[in-house]
Amino acid sequence: MGNIVVTGITFGVFMTEALIHYNMGQAKSRGGFKLTVPPPNELAKIAAVTMTFSIATGLLVKALPKGLQSKI
Repeated sequence: MGNIVVTGITFGVFMTEALIHYNMGQAKSRGGFKLTVPPPNELAKIAAVTMTFSIATGLLVKALPKGLQSKI
């Protein structure tokens, strides 16, 4: 259960960061920063990459030695 929580929290934080970075990149062509949601195909790509790394983070946290996990 803890692994799913770590993965979910990581996904939420990483996805927020990814959307901010997407909009920072778009700001150059727009002439200013504006927070928008990317087109569906771009959003799906961003979510897929973010989910992949969130799962990897969850697995790495789960693989930590038990003594180290209790200190986190």
